[in-house]
Amino acid sequence: MRRLWIFLTLALWLAALPARAVSLISDEETESWLYDLLTPIFKAANLPLNRDYVHIVKDDSLNAFVGDQNHMFVHTGTLLKAADSNEIEGVLAHETGHILGGHILRLKIKLQDMQKATLASLIAAAGAAAASGRGDAAIAVVLGTQSSAINAITSYQVSEERAADETAVLLLNKNHKSVKGLKNFMQKIQNANRMQGIEESPYFRTHPVTVERVAFFNSKLAKENRRPADSAMDTRLKRLQAKLYAYLAPLPAVLKRYPLSDTSVAGNIAHAVYYMRLKNLNAALKYADTLIKLEPKNPYFREIKAQTLFENGKLKEAVRAYKEALELKPSSELFKLSYAEAVLAANPTRGEMEELIPLLEHVNRNQVYPTAYLYLGQIYADMGRVAEADYFAAEYNNAIGETAIARRQLAKALKQPLRADIKLRAEDLKVKLAQEEKKNSLF
Repeated sequence: MRRLWIFLTLALWLAALPARAVSLISDEETESWLYDLLTPIFKAANLPLNRDYVHIVKDDSLNAFVGDQNHMFVHTGTLLKAADSNEIEGVLAHETGHILGGHILRLKIKLQDMQKATLASLIAAAGAAAASGRGDAAIAVVLGTQSSAINAITSYQVSEERAADETAVLLLNKNHKSVKGLKNFMQKIQNANRMQGIEESPYFRTHPVTVERVAFFNSKLAKENRRPADSAMDTRLKRLQAKLYAYLAPLPAVLKRYPLSDTSVAGNIAHAVYYMRLKNLNAALKYADTLIKLEPKNPYFREIKAQTLFENGKLKEAVRAYKEALELKPSSELFKLSYAEAVLAANPTRGEMEELIPLLEHVNRNQVYPTAYLYLGQIYADMGRVAEADYFAAEYNNAIGETAIARRQLAKALKQPLRADIKLRAEDLKVKLAQEEKKNSLF
């Protein structure tokens, strides 16, 4: 769970809004659960699903959205406020409906109609959205310069949301899953809007009128036979909710939701994280060890213990605990990064550092994790291999958007003798950076 505290900022097109900042958190257990829930939905939709394209957004609001290449984003608010897995299932089916409808591509085409709007208005809109947390605030800023374009896009949103609802019902039916969860989620949005005083006018809103949507789902729900809940997925949801809440909520709120009298698995998870945050090593380990004794093959319980040890400076013990978690789930890239971090913090031998190199290289096989490049650079620097260290430092800075620094570091690396395979990668990066610089010069 250590990666939970590392936040990344991405520029994304959300609905009809200009780019806004999105804070992402990473947690192996939650992402794996979402992937398992999403797999049958994508299968029913005949879409490919990449495990690395499932993301968690640190945002307390009820929302989820899709991006390019079928990336799926789910807000922590949606995860924490869901009553059961069927609610999240319905949300994911709805977002998959947007993918099947080609709404992402169509939205890009529609957005081209807004090019007459000034850059200043777009920047102001992004700032308004970030400051207020309200999508309609961003739309209102742009509205002053491009009213007709905004109205056209908002109207387009309404029709796409309705189409996605219809597709969601079809996908849920294919998997013999109930529409009830999606209906309940729409009612939660409706209640949240009422509490915040948001008027569901025909234009200024994120979703079409939820009263209409709830009525639509009710009509579908009335026609379906009783469908059993997925108890296994519900159990997993309760556990990850306990962990997320214990990490993200104010400490007094944690014990209010999960009092110490709660001896359930979810309660023990919350208490372990609660005491970890308090730096109470003995209490946190007591709950972590209770969980491990209950389920010795559960990698996420080992992870909690590993992070507890790491946070309290017990580095050698943390290395062993992270290794145990990784052995139980060797496919986890996040576990690999946490294990590498612990090893590097524990004054490793040269042999231990060399063992980390293929592990970290494998992490970035399917998706770029900048931290893997950072650790590789650190390893090569500690081993006295300066050229390789400069190359991986360049990769790291390119991955986090510091392209000017990346070009300087890459130039240093290429002036020194490099291992043949790394030299080829360095030359590829040089071309990539040059292309990016040329592209940026056009704007």
